[in-house]
Amino acid sequence: MTTPSGKLVWAQAETYDAVDDRTLIRALARDRVGTLAAVDAVAGPGLQVILRGGWVAVASCDDATSAVVGSREDQVIMANPGPASDSREDWLWCETHPDEGTWELRILPAAQAAQLPGIQIAVITVPAGANLASQMTIIPTIAELDRRLLSWTARNYDIGVGGWSYQNYGQAAPLAVESYPCVMRPGQWYRIKFVMLGPDVVSGPSRVHAIGIGWRLAGQAQNQMVMARAHACSYPPNPPTESQPNWQMCEWTFRYTGAVPVSRVFDGRYWIIGTGLFRMCNLANVGDHAVLTVEDAGS
Repeated sequence: MTTPSGKLVWAQAETYDAVDDRTLIRALARDRVGTLAAVDAVAGPGLQVILRGGWVAVASCDDATSAVVGSREDQVIMANPGPASDSREDWLWCETHPDEGTWELRILPAAQAAQLPGIQIAVITVPAGANLASQMTIIPTIAELDRRLLSWTARNYDIGVGGWSYQNYGQAAPLAVESYPCVMRPGQWYRIKFVMLGPDVVSGPSRVHAIGIGWRLAGQAQNQMVMARAHACSYPPNPPTESQPNWQMCEWTFRYTGAVPVSRVFDGRYWIIGTGLFRMCNLANVGDHAVLTVEDAGS
């Protein structure tokens, strides 16, 4: 089976030097890389991953220029078998070769792919012992240059609960609202928001609770989450109850300063400060009780 490949798309190769074309593409894309059309990647027979035709992206060439890559035809790429233990995160990566004017599709471990010029096309979670693509979780990259919402997740809590007693971010893992894996690209700003409806301290001497946002590298266990932003909320002696409308939000905005892309998972958690019990919204017909969003805020 041949390795899928193709020519980089130049604007006017007969008129401009290729490097000038790529500089123009970089300028028009405002120094951003990402997919422009939705990616459809599915499991095929054996270890084959099928990338449906119609995808197109702006990819890095690692020489301060960018190129347009894509294909109107289906492409078949071979995945790698699973590890002996645990799971592995691989990327379906489109590597650019600007000197040759070509691109190449490969499935590589995330850390290896991130070192190469090009663009991520899909995230593939490979469980231990997997020997079929159908045993893997394939998450195609969203149309990043059109939409900046990278992840939206929500949770409806058990409104009949008598109360939780978690006293810090780490203990509150069972209440976490987790994002999908999101690629952080060098120089980009990102905004994470965690919003809760009707949080309520049931009992406790301080009547204070806290909400926070944390992150871990995709593929790490949940207990590897590191809290990045949090704030406390204090209720008066006669606080609102869980059946009354109130809400809390925690927001974290940061710029990713790493040298290569990384894939991260974010979460939002809720806990009490000190001893006591807390609970979540008991309002009817108000939608999700807790929502976590991850946005690409631009460069």
